[in-house]
Amino acid sequence: MNAADVFDTLGLEYQRAWSHQPALHGTLAWFAATQPSGSRVLDIGCGTGVPVARTLAKAGMKVTGLDVSPVMVDLATEQVPEATFHKIDIRDFESPAGSWDVVCAVFSLLQMPQAEIIQTLGRVSTWLRPGGHFFLATVAIDVEQVRLPWMGQEIEVSSFSEDKFEEHLGNVGLRVVRRSRPVFTPSFPGATPEESLHLVCQRP
Repeated sequence: MNAADVFDTLGLEYQRAWSHQPALHGTLAWFAATQPSGSRVLDIGCGTGVPVARTLAKAGMKVTGLDVSPVMVDLATEQVPEATFHKIDIRDFESPAGSWDVVCAVFSLLQMPQAEIIQTLGRVSTWLRPGGHFFLATVAIDVEQVRLPWMGQEIEVSSFSEDKFEEHLGNVGLRVVRRSRPVFTPSFPGATPEESLHLVCQRP
C-alpha cells in the first residue's frame, strides 16, 4: 500500500496510538516557548493535525500542514481550524527560499527512498529563513525500501543511521542543536517499545 492508502485506512486510529509521545510534546513545548507568535510553520506529513499543528497553532504560530492522505487532511482541518492544510506530496510542493521559520517532519520522511529523503532535506534547508529551525523525528536505522508490517498495514520504509542523518543535514547547511533518542510504546494491540530519533536543526 502507498502512504496515502495506509493513512486513509488508519485515520484517527493513528492519532490514538501515537499522539501522546512525551518527548514529542516536550519538543513542541520548546518551540512554543522559544518561537515568536506569528512564526510561519510548515508541517510535512501533518497527519490528523494532533499534536504538532494544534500545539503550535495554539501558541500563536501560522501553521500550514501538508499530507498525501485526504482523510488525514480532512481530520486535521476539522480538529485544528486555526491552521491551514493541503493534500499534496512534499516532493511536489514548492515554496520560496527563506519563507518558513520552522519546518517539522514528524515520522513523515520514512516512506520515501533514501535519495528522496536527501533531496527533501536540501529543499527544507532552502525554505528556512536564516536562523530558522527544522524538527525531524524519525527512526535511526540505515535501510532502503524495506517492507514491514505496521499497525495492521504493510509499509515500505527507508531511513538512515543517526550519524548519516547528521552528515546529510550538515551537507545541506543544517546544524543539529537538540537531539534525543526517546523510547515510546504506542497505544496499539501488540505494540512493543520503539526507539526514535529526534533532531532539532538550525539553519545558520
